[in-house]
Amino acid sequence: MKNLPRYFIISAIMAGIILASLGGVYFLRKQGSVKPKKTEETAAIILDRKITINTARINPVSMSSETIASTSLPTASSSADIFSEKFELLGQTSTMTFGEALALADAVASTTKIRPAFLLAILQEELGLEKTDLCYLTDLETGEGIRADDGASTSKTMDPARDIPDFLTITKALGRDPLKTLVTCPMSFGWGGAMGPADFIPSTWMSYGSRVAKITGAPADPWNTKDAFLAAGLFLSDSGASSMTRTGEWNAAMIYFSGSADSGYDFYANGALTIEDEIAKEIKAVQNIRH
Repeated sequence: MKNLPRYFIISAIMAGIILASLGGVYFLRKQGSVKPKKTEETAAIILDRKITINTARINPVSMSSETIASTSLPTASSSADIFSEKFELLGQTSTMTFGEALALADAVASTTKIRPAFLLAILQEELGLEKTDLCYLTDLETGEGIRADDGASTSKTMDPARDIPDFLTITKALGRDPLKTLVTCPMSFGWGGAMGPADFIPSTWMSYGSRVAKITGAPADPWNTKDAFLAAGLFLSDSGASSMTRTGEWNAAMIYFSGSADSGYDFYANGALTIEDEIAKEIKAVQNIRH
């Protein structure tokens, strides 16, 4: 994918892992519902970050309505270090720094009991798989839409029975025009229509959004970075990542992508854990600076 943040690139597709016959499906944050991915986009994402760390330690903070609303980047020893680097998120026009993303992931992790590096890894893999697949809904009756990049028609932008009613509820509550709000495009099978950095379909956001609102004390917004981080953290925690074990996180990644830990789409979970490992190494290095 072109123009990805320099932290992350889609790995060259090596012989034996092209997955050409896979068909590539992934979970749209709704148990029992799948959406396929294009096979050329289904290689595992790896981390390519060669940045010297020289900054202050990031400390996890407790989550509350005040915490999530006021989470900010702790003071760093140098503005040129890793924490000032871009951290791009799916469908966001403004870019966070890595330090801001890590501070927010720490806040979310403290209440969802997952590892912040794992949450960041999942969000980066979603970015890599979806960055160029964004659409606008054009017909509220049929679910048809157009691609944001070239205006090409898409016949299954959003499921009119399952998701459009909830989408209209969500956008109305947030004062958004449903026909001018970016969602993910459909792939080779199934429906598109997932929202925001965490890639939730509307029908699933209704349940997780209500949990987010209960924690933050404010209406939940899937396009809001803080709300998206928290919703993803809750989903991953529910799916096994709260065990903070390799197996639990692998299973959670599989469920996040395909709806089942036994779906066979190992490349996604393997890619997420590869990214997590590299992020975790850098977090540890930052922590060691204080010692």
